[in-house]
Amino acid sequence: MSATTPNSGPPGPRRWLGLLVAVALVSGGVVYTVEQREQDADERATATQTVSPAPPKSTKPSRIAAAVAARRVAIDTILIRRAQAVQTGNEALFLADVDPANKKLRAAQKILFANLVEIGFTELGYSQAEERFNPSVLKAHGSTTYLVRILMRYQIPKVDFTPVTTELGYTFIARGGRWLLTADDELDDDLGPGAHREAWDLGRIEVQRGPRVLVVVEKGDTTRGRAIATEAAEGLHEVATYWPLKWTGSVFVIALDETEVRDAKFADEDIESAASTGTTFSSLPGQDTADGTVAGGYVVINPNERDRVDEILLSHEITHVATADLGGYEPLWLAEGAAEYVSWRGIEAVSGPGEVAKWEQEVVDDAVPQLTSLPSDAGFYQNSADVYGVSWLAVRFLVQRIGLGQVEELYEDMARNGTDQASRDRILLSRTGLTEATLWTSLTTYRPQR
Repeated sequence: MSATTPNSGPPGPRRWLGLLVAVALVSGGVVYTVEQREQDADERATATQTVSPAPPKSTKPSRIAAAVAARRVAIDTILIRRAQAVQTGNEALFLADVDPANKKLRAAQKILFANLVEIGFTELGYSQAEERFNPSVLKAHGSTTYLVRILMRYQIPKVDFTPVTTELGYTFIARGGRWLLTADDELDDDLGPGAHREAWDLGRIEVQRGPRVLVVVEKGDTTRGRAIATEAAEGLHEVATYWPLKWTGSVFVIALDETEVRDAKFADEDIESAASTGTTFSSLPGQDTADGTVAGGYVVINPNERDRVDEILLSHEITHVATADLGGYEPLWLAEGAAEYVSWRGIEAVSGPGEVAKWEQEVVDDAVPQLTSLPSDAGFYQNSADVYGVSWLAVRFLVQRIGLGQVEELYEDMARNGTDQASRDRILLSRTGLTEATLWTSLTTYRPQR
């Protein structure tokens, strides 16, 4: 049963029929306990060991099967109510199925509701994926505990081209003939990277909007939010000016006092980064394909760098956002080199060509001699050498050799088809006359023309 609720008015007759069936089943107080699960397993085991002919199958479902079906309908109904509550701004409906005995959860859910309403989704829906089992959770909540992975599917207007999907883990218990949400974090460690770490999951937020820009900051951090929105608009302009891909999307910037937002971890692998760009998925990795289907990108600002955000930093990150849905198979030297190329064109526009020439010479003299090849994907971000500078030099060299438009087409081809080294070399050779090895040799002998 689908729990997706587009923002298109009240549900139709088919959905109301589902709700009525759910109410009827839930009011009957049907639950599926651990004892019943074990009994069901024992009965299946006994059946497999029996050698006598099985009796004719009954068309009437077993009590356990009926309980499972009733539970599924009941939980689907709760998920539909939660999505409808956000779309209609009805806090009471959003909290109607939250365990009244769990005051901490109810307080957190009030904040979550306010955040979801403030984001303002074009589409929002929740659906059940699969049941999970955790002995400690069962011990904490009792025999009727139902721990389930939830898929949250949403679309932020002017940000997401298509609906995207993220994961949650909900713990439900049966009490008084109904199911109640009693926890939303007990499955977090078993979910994918960034799950339950969306901006709206991390405390009260506010949103600043501009043309093609949406910025999320802490509630009350209005001045900073507006400043970042202004810089993001400038960054968008630079990407449109200096990178030939005609990207018409918007940029979603998250600037919270949090070291872990979505899959950005500024207390871990991203600790030295001023910002991190991540991807959203219309289909999660492992759901339809091993890699998932990328829908777009977003930018997370390191909390220690929020006061130093400018259009140069954001033009780099927005270049990543603009190219996020091309495929993702391009080598990191090309991805980071292209982003650096755009940001340094912005610097050149402000400071003149002398600043760029100075850095180019530093890369040639100091960074290139530290490496023996183009920076590899493995260990790129842990490399102590100036891999960003070398990557920028490689892209700058290619632009001089074949032109910016051809480099952008090379990028798209690599992003879609550069699945291994042989493919990358084939694409690079066909478009530039170079392989990665001969491109590196060219860089080691490159002398800037002044």
